[in-house]
Amino acid sequence: MPNGNALNLRFDPADLEGEKGIRALEGLARGFFERGGMELQLNVLDPQMLEDARSHPGKYPELVVRVAGYSAYFDDLPDSAKDEIIKRTRLKV
Repeated sequence: MPNGNALNLRFDPADLEGEKGIRALEGLARGFFERGGMELQLNVLDPQMLEDARSHPGKYPELVVRVAGYSAYFDDLPDSAKDEIIKRTRLKV
């Protein structure tokens, strides 16, 4: 569907480590756009870092996360949203 949908993907940092991880991500992005994709939203989140950020507000002032169709600073979110974001980073598919 040209210009109609965004592909939103979530990765654990460990899955993208090293040269192999970079090549895999590059191949995924190139393939997506070569086949007509218009918008790719990538999220690389470490659940332990998010837990630390929740426990220590202000420690990661530039931490931006996807919420539901928009991005926001993690520290600015209510606790319920922080909990949901942490929970969904642990989902394995």
